[in-house]
Amino acid sequence: MQNNSIKRTLPRLAKLMTLMLIILILPANVLLQLHLQHQSQKKSSEEIFSQLEQLIESNAADLEQAKEDFSEKCIQSARMAAYFVQYYPSVTSSLEQSRELAEKLNVDEVHFFTKEGEIYAGTHPEYYGYTFYSGEQMMFFLPMLEDRSLELCQEITPNTAEGKEMQYAAVWMEDGSGIVQIGMEPRRLQQEIREKSLRNIISAFPMDWQGYLSVVDIEAGRIIASTAENLIGRDVSGETGTGKKSEGVTMLHYNFGGKKYCAYLKSYGGYLLIRTYLSEYSLRSSIESTIFVLLYMVLVAVAVISIIVWYVNEKLSNNLTYIVNDLKKIEKGNLDNITINTGIKEFDELIFYINQLLKSIRLNWYRLSNVLDRGQIPIGIYESDLFYKKEFINERLFEILGIGDQENLPQSEMAQIVKKKLEEAQMRCVKQSEQIFEYNRNDETKYLRIEKFMDEQSVTYCVTDMTLWWNELNVLREQSSQDSLTGLYNRRGFTDRMDELFLHPQDMDYAVMIMVDADGLKRVNDVYGHEAGDEYLIKIGKILETAAKANAVCARIGGDEFVLFLYGNDSRQRMKEAIVELESRRSEKFMEDDSGIAVSVEFSVGYAFYPMDGQDYHILMRIADENMYQEKRKRKKRLKALSVAVCGKLAVQETVSGRDGGKPGREE
Repeated sequence: MQNNSIKRTLPRLAKLMTLMLIILILPANVLLQLHLQHQSQKKSSEEIFSQLEQLIESNAADLEQAKEDFSEKCIQSARMAAYFVQYYPSVTSSLEQSRELAEKLNVDEVHFFTKEGEIYAGTHPEYYGYTFYSGEQMMFFLPMLEDRSLELCQEITPNTAEGKEMQYAAVWMEDGSGIVQIGMEPRRLQQEIREKSLRNIISAFPMDWQGYLSVVDIEAGRIIASTAENLIGRDVSGETGTGKKSEGVTMLHYNFGGKKYCAYLKSYGGYLLIRTYLSEYSLRSSIESTIFVLLYMVLVAVAVISIIVWYVNEKLSNNLTYIVNDLKKIEKGNLDNITINTGIKEFDELIFYINQLLKSIRLNWYRLSNVLDRGQIPIGIYESDLFYKKEFINERLFEILGIGDQENLPQSEMAQIVKKKLEEAQMRCVKQSEQIFEYNRNDETKYLRIEKFMDEQSVTYCVTDMTLWWNELNVLREQSSQDSLTGLYNRRGFTDRMDELFLHPQDMDYAVMIMVDADGLKRVNDVYGHEAGDEYLIKIGKILETAAKANAVCARIGGDEFVLFLYGNDSRQRMKEAIVELESRRSEKFMEDDSGIAVSVEFSVGYAFYPMDGQDYHILMRIADENMYQEKRKRKKRLKALSVAVCGKLAVQETVSGRDGGKPGREE
């Protein structure tokens, strides 16, 4: 693969990046312009919606006040009619006077009710006989029959009989003799309602960009007011977003009449306020703006690329070449400082920090070597830096590995010698968990801890001389697990060794657990003393050691109890042969008494086979122990019978000797 120089690469890269920027920026600019226009339209829509909301609220407040004023006028008119009737009761008996009263009060209807709620007089005889129970409209005033303090004014509702809109108010006469109701047609109020309607309000809003302002009744899903008359009454419930309430102003796009529109929506009460624009106007404006941006970018790019080409050729290329050449020297192991001066701040700072790094490496190696060597710390360090191809070896490592004076050898040759010695040491591991290795240092056995650390840049060996610690540990280990009398394992040592063996039962093949108990130890102690008793036990221990071949564990686990575990046999027959051989060693002489009589060794034997009798060494010991005590009982019986027979024979010999002249019998 051919590498391009910086002189060609940077200008080419600048051109490519400029082209990519143009390709990326132009669509981005179009999108940005569209976004800005949408934001502008959204903001102006927020202002228009805010004005529209204020106008709706203001009109609603005015209409509410007008309704309250009209209701109050109705109540006042009803009071005046009740007051007039109170003093001129003849009005209730004359249709003419009732209508004259209505005309004076400027009302359309006057009705007189009995205190039971039945119309008995008024301006419209056709309603005579109606009661507060006559239809829903009349039932509005029904509570007045129970509470005479009530004065009620009904909302504007269509008159049931005539179908025109009316507002009715009713009050009790002061003497409680009846109820007076008036009815007024709200002509001026209705006119004001029409003037302040949404449809009338919307038509007053000017729009630009052929946009439209509309109000949708959310519940009905229809446009109830719009600056475009042809849109009023249109069902928009199926269009996206129009049936949902939204927080703040939201935007959506939709197609209508073959054209694409951008709409801004906001929920207000039960209404949805919508402002729409033709999308093509925003897009056209964005594209025109982008064309000007393109021309500007092309001119700037030509100027920038020209400057880059000049600067790369004059300033960067040569200085980078100098720096790279010096870095190649560092890679080969030369840690001397870089001495060039580029005149470019960034390059000079880079060279400064590279030199500081080189200085730090040199000083760190020097300090580490001094600390380890002068501090008499028995730790050797060997580090191979894969990047700098540099080796560090402290003096202590030469001493630990037993390497003589190597001052005249090159660093690379010294490193090879050290690596070879470390590899030799790592071939004899004595404790993997502690990384302890046995090492032959000039025919002297040493125990070294060799720890290896690797990372992507270096390999480091940390070597510690653990000989003293290891020897002391072995002495303590032997003392804690060895029987002081026989030199065999004690119970603790035997248990530890068996635990280790049974962690890997697949390595034991056929095995046998042999329990041995010394016979006659008490008699030896009583007759010959405890020193003879100790020799008796030592003799049994040596017999067991002789039978213990290669794969065996032998221990004294009690005062006169021994155990022998043989493993790694290829058949059960081999184990039986070993048992027979052990039993044949009984009755061996171990000492003579003062009379020259030989004292022999006697012991009882019991055994259990692995894996036939059990696969746990505790079970095997229990079975072997039971078998040993059975044999011990049998041996005691045989020895007792033999003793009786011998004593009888001696008695007969003594008698015969007495008849022959009284000479004493011969000792046997």
